[in-house]
Amino acid sequence: MVDRNLTQAIDHGDEFIADVGFEPAFTLTLQHDVAERIAGPSGTRLFRKINGGTIAGRIEGTVYGNGGGDFSLLRPDGVAEINTHALLQTAAGEWFYLFNMGYARPDGYHRITAWVDTDVRGNLEWTAGLFFIGTGETAADGRSTTIRYYEVT
Repeated sequence: MVDRNLTQAIDHGDEFIADVGFEPAFTLTLQHDVAERIAGPSGTRLFRKINGGTIAGRIEGTVYGNGGGDFSLLRPDGVAEINTHALLQTAAGEWFYLFNMGYARPDGYHRITAWVDTDVRGNLEWTAGLFFIGTGETAADGRSTTIRYYEVT
């Protein structure tokens, strides 16, 4: 085993720390079924089939109705661990895959981290390698969720 001296933080100076900011990117409204509850050892799996929806902002388009779902896990403490996959199509016809993970608490705190996958040869190449965060809210009837995404700059 190599003996390493890790007591000196040589890469933690201000010159190595980038400024972080947030720019509004897009808003997604997912239309989905009411959650189907499936009991499991770690909590209750909440499955919601995505039926459609819209995306607006720097990306405009629709949510593909048979292209995803939410597979969140409702923990015993009441917090839902979000795990959502959605396939979208822009107004220009380009496909856009979106993966969300995060937390939704009973008090309304709903935060996600998102990763995207697109064809970088098209109009969405600006999303390549970017990191998005979002705040969400599920409708009172449980049939839609709106998430406001921000690009981490």
